[in-house]
Amino acid sequence: MKNFVLIAILFTILLVACVPQATTTPTDPLETNTATPEVFSTPTPSTDDTGVSYGPMTFVIPMEIADGASGEEVTPLTDDDAPWWEKTPGHTQISLEDNYILQDKSLQPQVYVYPATDYAILNPTAFESMHRLRNMISGDESMSSPDQLPAVPFFNAAQVFASNIEEISFQNGSGIRFLTEYAQYAASVNNEDLFYQFQGLSDDGDYYIVAIFPITMSKLAETSDEDADLPDGGIPYTYFTDGEDFDAQSYYDKITEMLNGTSPESFTPSITQLDALIESMVITP
Repeated sequence: MKNFVLIAILFTILLVACVPQATTTPTDPLETNTATPEVFSTPTPSTDDTGVSYGPMTFVIPMEIADGASGEEVTPLTDDDAPWWEKTPGHTQISLEDNYILQDKSLQPQVYVYPATDYAILNPTAFESMHRLRNMISGDESMSSPDQLPAVPFFNAAQVFASNIEEISFQNGSGIRFLTEYAQYAASVNNEDLFYQFQGLSDDGDYYIVAIFPITMSKLAETSDEDADLPDGGIPYTYFTDGEDFDAQSYYDKITEMLNGTSPESFTPSITQLDALIESMVITP
């Protein structure tokens, strides 16, 4: 309990130090909109699409992505001795796992909905990610490298690259989506580990959303194995042969350029369809 109080105090001090006393800064990750909230209707799926509603989250899954989902309410885990990446104030988790177009990937297709303030107090990585989100949404286009983008707070690894970065609005909020991969070393970019990441905040600042969807592209190797075949037009990964001389940043720059230059429809599932899922989201208390 003492540690929780100390965290809350430190969090408050940090917030006060960063915000001018006479005004409210748009980059405050916990800033809320005090205007009268708009009323949003539940998204209506087409004949072949699937509507999903669980906890505060409602969205429509295009048929090209999945044909269903399941949800659960994850109980709080705030123990001092718990790993930081496992801590949660309690959240909603919606899984498309068994119904998703891609199977047997390193990550499962999931949508997470957290109470923003509680999560920011509990997890410093969540606080930093929400801060970066606010900066990007407010127009700071310089934030485009992996170490400047919002990171998944519950991953004990780092983003090794980021491509196809774009701001996406949903029905009562907005955020940033991009393609990325996480690792604890200079890993190759491949179809087993690549995924579409979205992070967003509801307009009232009450909810923080993280969405993870595996995605593939025809010019990437299927796995990170050094013997995996590289399709024609792919970017060679020479870490295993060059050892300490491997130029990781050059490799990731080339990967980023290739993926940025690829049509959204050439990915599986298409970026367009994943964006449509995000755009259909509605968060209600």
